[in-house]
Amino acid sequence: MSRQVYTVKIAGPAGMGVKSAGQILAEVLVNLGFHLFDYTEYPSLVRGGHNTYQISFSTSPVYFIHRTVDLFISLAPNHWQIHQNELAENAVIISPPDFPLNDLAGKVGNLVTANTVCLGAAATILGLNPMSFKDIIKAHFGKYAEINWTAFQIGFDFAVRNFNQSKIKVKMPDKSVKLSHNYNDGNEAAGWGFLKAGGDFYTAYPMTPASGILHFLAAHQGDYHLQVVHPEDEIAAINLAAGAAYAGARAATGTSGGGFALMTEAVSLLGMAGIGAVVYLISRPGPATGLPTWTSQGDLLFAIHAGHGEFPKIVLSPGSQQESFELSRLAVNLAVKHQLPVIFLSDKMLGESAADTTDLSAEKTIMTPLPRILPGTKGQEYLVNSYEHDDQGFSTEDAEVTKKMVEKRLAKIKNVLPDLPSSTTLRSVSGSTKLIITWGSVTGAVREADLEDYDILPIKTLWPIDPQLETVINSYQSVVVVENNASSQLTTLLKSQFNFKPDRIITKYDGRPFFPEEIYERCK
Repeated sequence: MSRQVYTVKIAGPAGMGVKSAGQILAEVLVNLGFHLFDYTEYPSLVRGGHNTYQISFSTSPVYFIHRTVDLFISLAPNHWQIHQNELAENAVIISPPDFPLNDLAGKVGNLVTANTVCLGAAATILGLNPMSFKDIIKAHFGKYAEINWTAFQIGFDFAVRNFNQSKIKVKMPDKSVKLSHNYNDGNEAAGWGFLKAGGDFYTAYPMTPASGILHFLAAHQGDYHLQVVHPEDEIAAINLAAGAAYAGARAATGTSGGGFALMTEAVSLLGMAGIGAVVYLISRPGPATGLPTWTSQGDLLFAIHAGHGEFPKIVLSPGSQQESFELSRLAVNLAVKHQLPVIFLSDKMLGESAADTTDLSAEKTIMTPLPRILPGTKGQEYLVNSYEHDDQGFSTEDAEVTKKMVEKRLAKIKNVLPDLPSSTTLRSVSGSTKLIITWGSVTGAVREADLEDYDILPIKTLWPIDPQLETVINSYQSVVVVENNASSQLTTLLKSQFNFKPDRIITKYDGRPFFPEEIYERCK
């Protein structure tokens, strides 16, 4: 990690605007031309508790959040102390009572503006032009814009007077280089991917951390040919998606672990009936309710084996917000083209963390579906069936027909393989004999760890497994697997497909993501 990356962390109880302050700062940084990655931690509380929001930013690409904090902003006393082991040697801390937050916010007659006061102080310490905040603050706070802009100026001026010796020398982007990038979290990027593949029917019951896709698409109904439905539960959601897909819609649903458990019977229905729909599975720790607002990669084998019986499915997993867009768009197209269930497997870390991306609203790719008859076609009939059935869709219990239909369904996988992302190394070092294999959000942490003597192999298509994968892996002398679960489920999966014996397995399963510093330390 030789390049300069700066990390700001904001902490405080829920209800004080921890996240809104962080998102304003992130938007300002993107507008100034920085690359960034953010991350939030919050308990299952509406108010109170300990919430954090942090941003790592640089003039060059940032693939993951950093653990080491340069500027810590505490919106209430006794919050920064929890994170002392994360502070850089010369970290700057803004915290009451040394920073008289209530007194400063009180100058505008509203203590709710405390988070905006801190933003003003952060602008001073980071050497950012205060005017770069003005329009964003006004757009964010609406009718309270003037009060918050005044609060920002009060914080900025106080820091000029009292933190002048504590400024962080931030390298600014080259103004001559015009960067064209936006700021999206993984769920928003997946939503854009759905829209840009022509998705027109989305249904979901809210469940953290998948709810962001539902909220994003619901907000865009008026802008696109799109119907968004919030049904009574997850069982209804996936069956609505199945019905819409049968009728010709490009349909999807979304959920997390417990909600997906309710959906698995209908996943089998999609497989048996030959209906193509997408399930966005944004993982959180389990089992049962687990840790509702934290992260995990514990659903890999669940996703691959979801549903009873044998039938083809596709499981894709993005490694970044940009890939969340690309693989979401691909998932919708694959479901429609090949008429089978596609599971888009992400997690809380990637789904609710934002980074700079390309302009996702400007891209569009719609894959041509295979010919099929839609219900209501004059003079034609399209019959689907949850029972075993023959080529015409009529129920059967005949042994020969059953064997033929099982083989017909499973044969779809051969047709799918050419359309899937290939298993090639993301980064190849000349002459390297060491390989790190990973998947999903951990890919960004591994990239950011900057292990110069390792090649990196992120597996984007988790099912079906690329037939070339064994050859790629066996070309290395040393292989390490890194993933965010306790049992190294990717290792188990690969062992089920070929003779796979990694030299080392690195796991983490406390609800928190891997940080690049951790991966660097454990690999070195």
